[in-house]
Amino acid sequence: MDETYVRKVNKLILKNHNGNYTIEAAIIIPITLFLILAMISLSFSLYNRCSMERATAVSALRGSEEIFSDNAARYNKISQTIDEVLCFNLLSESEMNKNIKIKGNSIVVILEAKEKNNTFTTYSGKKAINPVLWIRTFRKMKGMVQKNDAGGI
Repeated sequence: MDETYVRKVNKLILKNHNGNYTIEAAIIIPITLFLILAMISLSFSLYNRCSMERATAVSALRGSEEIFSDNAARYNKISQTIDEVLCFNLLSESEMNKNIKIKGNSIVVILEAKEKNNTFTTYSGKKAINPVLWIRTFRKMKGMVQKNDAGGI
């Protein structure tokens, strides 16, 4: 008798809860899809931001290498490098503003991209080093180290 009673109770419980899975799926599936699409969109924006950071750093570095050129040639080299780096790296279309400032040995590159509702601004600055002065300074420091080593300090 106990088994038949348990079976009857189970049938009553299962009959009353047949639609629960449909209702749960109707709530959980759209939320899950929204979260997946939000993560994909966020990853695209993050990738674009990293590409812009790389473009500013590389272009400032290449511009600082052109120490013996005039500012117009340095400006063109920096602009060309930004275009090369970002040519195939951006995943979405965005309005890009380049701001390149060259003052003496200092170079500042600022990129600003406007996507739908977001504005990304990246900044990189470098100071050009004269290779002749750098080598002289290095040799001077090397001589000082060797002098101290010979003196037993």
